[in-house]
Amino acid sequence: MDTPENTPKAEETQVPSVEQNPPPEEPIVLNKLFPKTEKDLDALFPDPGMKKLLKDVVKTRLKNERFLKRINLPEIPPEEE
Repeated sequence: MDTPENTPKAEETQVPSVEQNPPPEEPIVLNKLFPKTEKDLDALFPDPGMKKLLKDVVKTRLKNERFLKRINLPEIPPEEE
């Protein structure tokens, strides 16, 4: 017969904690991502969400450039209607 002490409780089961510390992210420095700009982008966009968005824009632009190089098109031809 199972007594309340012998039955496993849901609270006691080992579940990996979601709150484990992920590796710390490096701060996004927009001036390094956009070196040709003359303005201080970090001062213009202090919001971390905006910095992440702009970092994603840089990544997407680089992926697009690599894709275009792979298909050997010097530029995208205009669309015909």
